[in-house]
Amino acid sequence: MAKVPEQIFKYVSSDRIDILEKLLIRFTQPSCFNDPFEMRLSVDGYTPEKLDEAQEIVNRRKYRQFVVFGGGGKYSYEEFKKIQNNHNQAAMEKLKFDLDYRKQIAIARSFDNWDAKVGILSLSAAEKNLLMWAHYADSHQGMLIEFDPNHLFFNTSNQTDAEFDFGMLTEVVYSEDRPKDHVEKTSPLEIIPMLKTKSVEWIKEQEWRVYQLLEKRDEQIIKASETVYLFKLPPECIKRMVVGYSMDFQNRKRVVDAVKINPRLKNVEIEESVLSLDLFSLEYQPLPPLY
Repeated sequence: MAKVPEQIFKYVSSDRIDILEKLLIRFTQPSCFNDPFEMRLSVDGYTPEKLDEAQEIVNRRKYRQFVVFGGGGKYSYEEFKKIQNNHNQAAMEKLKFDLDYRKQIAIARSFDNWDAKVGILSLSAAEKNLLMWAHYADSHQGMLIEFDPNHLFFNTSNQTDAEFDFGMLTEVVYSEDRPKDHVEKTSPLEIIPMLKTKSVEWIKEQEWRVYQLLEKRDEQIIKASETVYLFKLPPECIKRMVVGYSMDFQNRKRVVDAVKINPRLKNVEIEESVLSLDLFSLEYQPLPPLY
């Protein structure tokens, strides 16, 4: 396991000042990330023979569900299987002879399983990344939050099986090769590291993550197109706020007020980002009094 970084950060837009005000933070489903390859493994091994095996498993499960226990008539299994196979014939033929379609279906099924189950808190070990300030902090109108990487919020394992080490700060792995799953892999220990792998094009983000089961969320907000899963954020794990150099006065005041109002945030430092006079870089300095 990689050594936990001495500092860990999150770049957010000014809309997320409510993290300070409500002390709730989102763990995001993979489908909501801006990387379309997020947790989408390439899948190999779906040969026609494997498809027949998979169809047999599905048929037996449906037979138990609809006939044995569901009162769906007095069909023998062979009769039921013939009906099911006839019903699925067109789809199965396409799966057998169209490799790209087969892979597409396999990837989608694997991804949907994780997307419905896992939430991710994305963090970074990069403190002054200009691209992240631009992309995630709304062109410097947002802010940078520094957390204590040694706080229990990032180091409390609630692992329930052999899948993710939920609740633990985990480093993202970067690779030039897209991870490839195989249908004959049965151990999550073989698959899970692949799900934590991203393209090397993201390497400058120096990403670390915490994974959580979405079912353990403290609150959720249902929007028109998605559900937002929120987890309680201990105020003691927040060390510093850096407001972007383009953040307006009103939002700067919201940040200051949120810290002043809550005694549990009294140790949080508030700084501002300013442009270096000589370099393509940022400098952080204490935020001057606003009023």
